[in-house]
Amino acid sequence: MKKLLVLLSLFLLLSPELLTAQGEATTIVVRAKSKDAKFIGSSMGGAYIVIKHAETGQILASGKTEGATGDTERLMNTPHERHMQLSTPGAAKFETTLQLEEPVFVTVEATAPYAQAQSQVTSTTQLWLIPGKNITGDGILLEIPGFAVDVLAPQAHERTTSGEIPIRANLVMMCGCPTSPGGLWDSNEYEIPALVKKDGEQIESVPLTYAGKTSTFQGVFNPTESGAYEITVYAYHPVTGNTGLDKTTVIYSGE
Repeated sequence: MKKLLVLLSLFLLLSPELLTAQGEATTIVVRAKSKDAKFIGSSMGGAYIVIKHAETGQILASGKTEGATGDTERLMNTPHERHMQLSTPGAAKFETTLQLEEPVFVTVEATAPYAQAQSQVTSTTQLWLIPGKNITGDGILLEIPGFAVDVLAPQAHERTTSGEIPIRANLVMMCGCPTSPGGLWDSNEYEIPALVKKDGEQIESVPLTYAGKTSTFQGVFNPTESGAYEITVYAYHPVTGNTGLDKTTVIYSGE
């Protein structure tokens, strides 16, 4: 009998999942929403979600949000009433089921957009999870502020002898929603300059204007001396406070 109890104890130690399986199944939904825009889903690589024990740091669940950006009319044009659900079927989410034996205080993190590393932002919140008490529907909703800015030209470390260096950048919301003059995400309201530095000092600010292609903005820099230049393109929306930034370098070797 004593040997049986020892074997049973060892088996349980080697199989911790049997212990956690004794808890109550608790389903948790987490969504990441771009500030002033829509849900962050598969089209931008999703948002990377981590749920961890707030005291110990133990990761309880992790993964990416998957799905679409949601219903534009509901999210952007319809007045939001109390308890109104913003998500619709197919809207991006991360869903997990935890086996909880007792209430646990957790930290929930969302890092997004996953496919645009230069623009990633992490938002966090904390809350109690109660065994058997699901958090579904819109779930735990984390707002991701900013713009995703991607400098298209000049390419990093590009060399040129041309006295005109085109600067082009792609600018979208963190959910991938497009920007354009007069559009739902109206680029006329944004500041989009390219700051040019040489030897660590800013020498010029080049305003970027709409390039005739959705979410694309352009300008031209005219270098006056040879050397390496650092170009920083940022976007700023004074109404929402959204900002975004990307950098590149170019080497001018003209006369």
